[in-house]
Amino acid sequence: MDVIGLLNHWGVALVFGVVLLEFAGLPVGASAWVIVAGGLSIGGPLRTEHVLLAAFAAALVSDHAWFFLGRRYGRKLLETVCRISLSPDICVSRTDDMLGRYGPALLLFAKFVPGVSAVSIPTLAAMGVRYRRFVAFDAAGCFIWSGLHVGVGALFHRQIDRVLDEMHFFGRNALAVGATLFLGYLALKLVHRRRLIRLHRLARIAPHEVGRMLDEGHDFVILDARSQVARASDPRSLPRSIVLQDPGAIESLPQGLRAKTVVTFCTCPNEASAAFVADLLLKTGYRNVRVLTGGDDALALLAGLAVDRPR
Repeated sequence: MDVIGLLNHWGVALVFGVVLLEFAGLPVGASAWVIVAGGLSIGGPLRTEHVLLAAFAAALVSDHAWFFLGRRYGRKLLETVCRISLSPDICVSRTDDMLGRYGPALLLFAKFVPGVSAVSIPTLAAMGVRYRRFVAFDAAGCFIWSGLHVGVGALFHRQIDRVLDEMHFFGRNALAVGATLFLGYLALKLVHRRRLIRLHRLARIAPHEVGRMLDEGHDFVILDARSQVARASDPRSLPRSIVLQDPGAIESLPQGLRAKTVVTFCTCPNEASAAFVADLLLKTGYRNVRVLTGGDDALALLAGLAVDRPR
């Protein structure tokens, strides 16, 4: 059964279901479904206000689930979600950077940025954003997203029929091309992630080893690659640490660091951002680079050590 047939048969219940699944974290292509449903609401079996209400309600329900999970589990939920991502470093850092820039107002447009909506809400909840403030911004964001998609579908309802007919004509060929492109993208991401995992395994260093290096007077420095939001939620610092404001701006580091052992650190899943920074350092000529394991546990252990020891 085609898209129009499914929507004609299931109506707004299907709209509610796909939007709910989309914002729960499953890539089901809710945008396309809502646009087509919006098109069918003009002279078709669906009503525009019903489609809009179904999409809005589903998005709001899903977002509330993320919010209360974030309240209960804090940033650990974000780390769990991003841990299964193909780019866990980007998943955490991009969300934290956008939250640091926009705050709760990010919810007004987060649904238009792939992968941000589902992780920004639990992060805001973990940051202690008031429920009323969350509801105000999130309800507005849900309405903007739903209204825009339904509106586009209603405005271009004649063109939607034509596009769907052409997609049906191309059929398997279009699906094969799309699948090939997706698999190629997936392969590149997996190769990159495998490289970072391998680097992490080869260059990792445990917190107690860093503590021993500190006691023995080794010449080293720790690059703190945590995001601004992560540092704000836990302002403790590591001994001999330098905050790396932009993980990609390695060239801005003091030249004297090249002669030292550089230990990279983050509290992200699988030390992904720390491994990413270590990879950049090695590519730009640094030789003694290590990745600090342990995340929050490492921070708790090392932050208690004296920070005024000679470097």
